[in-house]
Amino acid sequence: MAVHPPSLEKLEQDAYRESYSDGIVDVFVGVSLLWIGIAWLWLPDIAGMAGVLPAVFVAPMLAGRKRIVESRAGYVKWTVPRRSWEHRNLLAAFAGGALMLAIGVAVFIGVDSSSSVTVGVEAIMPGLLAWLLALMTIGLGFLMSARRLFGYAGVLAISGAVTAAADASPGWPMLVTGIIVAAYGVVMLRGFLQLDRVVSAP
Repeated sequence: MAVHPPSLEKLEQDAYRESYSDGIVDVFVGVSLLWIGIAWLWLPDIAGMAGVLPAVFVAPMLAGRKRIVESRAGYVKWTVPRRSWEHRNLLAAFAGGALMLAIGVAVFIGVDSSSSVTVGVEAIMPGLLAWLLALMTIGLGFLMSARRLFGYAGVLAISGAVTAAADASPGWPMLVTGIIVAAYGVVMLRGFLQLDRVVSAP
C-alpha cells in the first residue's frame, strides 16, 4: 500500500497549530485573569477597570512574543487562504466578544432595574462572567487551533458553577483559572526555551 506524503495544506495546518505552543500567550492570559481575580476580590474600588490593564499590554505582548519566537523558530508567512481564514476568525472572535459583553451588560442592567429579573438571575450572577469568558475561550481555541484552550474553558465553566452554587465572589473563577493557565504557560514556555537550547547546541 502506497504511503502518500502529507499535503502542503496539512503541513501548514500543523505548523499553524504549533505556532501558538510556546506558552507566552498562555502566561499573559493567565496573569491577566489572576490580576482581574485579585482586583475583584481584594481591590473592589478598581474591579470594574481591572480589565483595562491587560488590554493595554496586548500589543506589547504580541510584539514581544513575535520577537522571542521568530528569533528562535523563524518566520512563517501563511498562504493566502490561511491568512483569509485567520482574518475571518479574528472578526468573528471580535464580534463574539462584543456580543458576550453586550449580554453581560444587559443582564447587569436588568438586575439593577427589575426586581422580577433579579429573582430569576441572581442565582447565576456570581458565575456569569466566568461562563461568558468560557464561551470566548472556546472561540479562541478554534481560532488558534489550540485544544488546551477548551480545557481552560472547562475550568472557567466549572469554577463559575461552583462560585454560583456557593454564592461567592465572581473573582474566584478568575483567580483559580488564572493560576492554572499561567502555570501551564510557564511549563510550555520553559519547554520551548529548553528545546531551543538543545537545537542550537553545537
